[in-house]
Amino acid sequence: MRSARNLIACALLTGALLLSACAPRQAATPLSPDDTVRAAQLVLTDRCLTRQGLTPPRPGQQKPSAAEQRRVVRALFGAGRAELAVRLPSGHTVRRHTDGCLAAAQSRLYGDLPRWFEVSATVGNLRSKAPRGDRIAYEALRAEGLKNAKAVLNSTIRKGT
Repeated sequence: MRSARNLIACALLTGALLLSACAPRQAATPLSPDDTVRAAQLVLTDRCLTRQGLTPPRPGQQKPSAAEQRRVVRALFGAGRAELAVRLPSGHTVRRHTDGCLAAAQSRLYGDLPRWFEVSATVGNLRSKAPRGDRIAYEALRAEGLKNAKAVLNSTIRKGT
């Protein structure tokens, strides 16, 4: 009797597993606009680092040598003197490079890297107190970045890269 029950239970479980494997999969939860842009930026920076023979950093991976870490940081964020600078009303100056993988990714996403840097630094630091023109430009560039991010991610899915 016990073996018959086990056989029936096994048959029911096998049937349920087969049916669940054939059932249509539920669509993944869509990414927020910010997460969409971050994901595309990660794809683009990873490709850039890989083209340079470097391993993109990931949490939990074995820590590379100090020399390798320096190479990755320089490739990712740029090296030398920062080419872009924005002076905020507070008197602080925000600077950044245009020669790293991150700058290349943001240029690909937003189109106009110097303008994106200027308005994102201003709006990011001043929020609603940022000049109206900068807030409008920020929103327009964000929309462009989101559109391009979706294209990057869709391309990645189609190509499997």
